[in-house]
Amino acid sequence: MRRRRLLVTFALLAAAAGLAVGASGSTTSVTITSPRSGQSISLKKNPYLSVAGTVSFAPATAGDTRFYLRRDGCGTSNDNPHLSVTSGTDGGDGCGLVLTVVGVGGDVDKGAFVDFPSQDGMPLAFDGTRSLTGTIDLENFSIDDNGIAAGLVTVDVTLEALVNGNGVTVGSDSASVLVAPPTSEYPVSFAIAPNSTLDKADLSGLDLRVHVHGPYAFSGFIGNSGKSFADVPSYAASLNQSVRVSLDDGSFANPVPARIDGSSWSVAVPTPLVGKHTIYAQSAQGFDSSAVASQTFTVTK
Repeated sequence: MRRRRLLVTFALLAAAAGLAVGASGSTTSVTITSPRSGQSISLKKNPYLSVAGTVSFAPATAGDTRFYLRRDGCGTSNDNPHLSVTSGTDGGDGCGLVLTVVGVGGDVDKGAFVDFPSQDGMPLAFDGTRSLTGTIDLENFSIDDNGIAAGLVTVDVTLEALVNGNGVTVGSDSASVLVAPPTSEYPVSFAIAPNSTLDKADLSGLDLRVHVHGPYAFSGFIGNSGKSFADVPSYAASLNQSVRVSLDDGSFANPVPARIDGSSWSVAVPTPLVGKHTIYAQSAQGFDSSAVASQTFTVTK
């Protein structure tokens, strides 16, 4: 007999809990080519100072990021349902709802759901022009690998994202499947329509809520260990790119945004008073910032 541990209560996990925002390495860099180091600039002839340089960003190619539904245990204090970009054998594989038999028109665990917040794979540049697809592996109670479940099972999925510290609903979908012996497993596909309002947004967290319910008996288990997943449309790197410039202030208290043209950037600022000055520049891509570049020059009369 396939052994199933019954989950009586769910631990509701917030998408924002334990999220680390930032990149592990720099995806962008910047240089200053004008003014040149030690260059003398006449204030009288140049009321405005032309500042320019080069910049590089990581390529933001479109693709999909697969998040697996994972679970460390079932019915314990360390269940830890979560999303991960890596798959493996899960201790909570096949965890499900309380077994209940109801009549026609009833609904098993009508209000029960489980949240799978992202544990890694963040931040993520979201592509809101394409549908998000995935599979929830619905498993039935079985004896000698023969399923004994029967009834109509409905799987509801809702995805929420963490954007600028706020929870935003990405979308939802619902699919139903008629289960019957001797089938023990049903891969249930879902698709969430494109959400253009989040296109190119940098997400710092995701939370996939799964609700399994319906007039059925001996079903409602979710297969993990690589069998349940969501393919999130995304970009390889953030499309939010910028270069900021600061004069005589390495803290960038009042930065000036530069215009980016391919791998070059430029901006004009009022030429400062006569004397030595330092121009600073820094590029950013999503949550990642480059090292600060600087150049010292002299303003003459």
